[in-house]
Amino acid sequence: MVAISIGTISKELMLACRQLGHVVSETLAAMVAATVVNGQDGFFSEKTIDENDAKTVVEEAAKRILAKDEPIATLRLQSGYETSFAEIERGHKEKQAAAKAAEDRTLTWISKFTAKFDEDFDTLTGLYKQIYNFLLLRCTSPTGESKPPKDPQVEREVAAALESVFPRVGLRSFVALTGAEKSAQLQELTGIVLGIRIFNQHQKKGGAGLPSIDETLQKLQSDKLLDKVQKEADELAELCRDFSDFLVAASGPPRGTPWENAPDEQQLQRAQADLLHQRQYLLYLLNLHEDLAASLEKLQTEQSQLHEELTDLDAMVGGRVSVPKEQVYPRFDAVARGYRLAWKEVQTLEARHKLYGVLQDLKKRYFPALPSSAKGILSRIPRKEGQLLLDEDAGEEPVDLESIPGPASTQDPQIAVRLTVDNADNFLSLPLDFQGFCVQTLVTRGQLLVPGNPALGVVRYAGRYCVFASERAMADFCAEPERFFAGIREACYKQPELIHLLRVHEDFPKSSLQFVLQMLSGSQSVMLADAGIETPLHFQESYIDKNYEWNEWKLRKDALHMADIRRKTTSTTQTALSHLRRENETQVFLPKDVATNTTASRGTNPPRFRKYYTGLRGEPQPMKVTELKFDL
Repeated sequence: MVAISIGTISKELMLACRQLGHVVSETLAAMVAATVVNGQDGFFSEKTIDENDAKTVVEEAAKRILAKDEPIATLRLQSGYETSFAEIERGHKEKQAAAKAAEDRTLTWISKFTAKFDEDFDTLTGLYKQIYNFLLLRCTSPTGESKPPKDPQVEREVAAALESVFPRVGLRSFVALTGAEKSAQLQELTGIVLGIRIFNQHQKKGGAGLPSIDETLQKLQSDKLLDKVQKEADELAELCRDFSDFLVAASGPPRGTPWENAPDEQQLQRAQADLLHQRQYLLYLLNLHEDLAASLEKLQTEQSQLHEELTDLDAMVGGRVSVPKEQVYPRFDAVARGYRLAWKEVQTLEARHKLYGVLQDLKKRYFPALPSSAKGILSRIPRKEGQLLLDEDAGEEPVDLESIPGPASTQDPQIAVRLTVDNADNFLSLPLDFQGFCVQTLVTRGQLLVPGNPALGVVRYAGRYCVFASERAMADFCAEPERFFAGIREACYKQPELIHLLRVHEDFPKSSLQFVLQMLSGSQSVMLADAGIETPLHFQESYIDKNYEWNEWKLRKDALHMADIRRKTTSTTQTALSHLRRENETQVFLPKDVATNTTASRGTNPPRFRKYYTGLRGEPQPMKVTELKFDL
């Protein structure tokens, strides 16, 4: 039996839909094919798919995609958003990898460089050019470039900064360093040069090619986007509450007074599917809001520190001609680090802007509104602000939550334990499973998705942390937790979008959106496959004469040549030059340095005599002759 993969089935499904005039993405096609149910056995993708099963999967998936009531609207939302998110992250990583590879090549060449001798001017000039190219890769953008820019203004500015910080005179001492020391000095050099360019940009005297953080933020207007996302999330949360109250009220009308224009079963199922779509859209909005708020907060901190560093640097440098490098170089390096950190948050904001645009495009394609019958029902039921109908007491006996064991009473993971602020130190940081939705309501009310209330406590069971919408729901779950976990699996078979919505990828390893994205991106390891080739039992010999010659004149020429050679003889003669020819070598012993060692070294120093005459000038007096002896 030949196993057929989901990737192959998705391509067949795309081709079938294209022939019917409907274009779908590869991610959506693979997601729909991976979630086709095989009767009572779960999804087809959970077992080996043969050729007959593959045909069934393609037919059923095509029916779901081409249906008019949009049964795959939530799957389209999930695949579209997650695919865009993965593409943005992949593009960012590929750009970083290309820049890092170019930097590593240059850095490796510089680290392994060795000069033949100190005065090798041409070789040292080539080293200086490589250092200059390394700075062009690292100091022309916040994240680095894979190719050096061709802007003459940028090249002149980087060359001037390099000559100022690291002149050619220092190449000799640089060559003498080890590879690790060279790398460390180059990294420090890039920080200083980038800091100089940022400072020049701050003073309006340079910094060409470097993006300005203030100008980029002004174009993005992330503050307005944050407020817009918050407003839209609030409106959507209220719409989800209306959907939930409508489904609860429609399933249990007041006694003796049935609803006028009550919705039928099909309308209720459509409303439940629309609620799942709205919940997923709301979760994406909340994730965007959280990321935007965190990035803006970090960016504000980094930007304020960057402005402080630039202000201090401006006060230090001022109009001076020269400043001690021990004081100014660490400042330039700090400016470069702050600039890179701030730009990293700017990139995050740009990515979130793109994702919000993707959400808006998906919203224009399909965004369900509240049914007309729901407005009449909601107007006739008493509702409290910020409270679901499920929170109200239906006249049943109150539930004693204190009867549920706490963490101190048992350590068995197979027993449901209730965690509260009083008995759990890390209560506020507990990772809530199922995205914080009430699993008891999901199972007992036909895939109705409502958020849980952490104020009632968190139930820990089998390594999962669950919250519930009411006390009754918590008590029911603690009584039979396995039944509700099995019910969640059945609910995912009926509504496959719950797999990604509730983040239960581990329970459906081959049907989750995460698996589909990894499969399509090629990040999985290469799988082994059996391959065979057909060979003949007996190889037939070839009777082709490769030396065959068809030209008779060529044959005649070869024959005459061979007949002439037969009459030739070969003789050898020893001559004076070839007789006993060999290589001669002579060993020469150089003369030794000869010296004589005497016992003493003496010399003669005879005395010197000088005569001086006095009384020859001045007053008449007798002349005197004085003779002196000098021993030198």
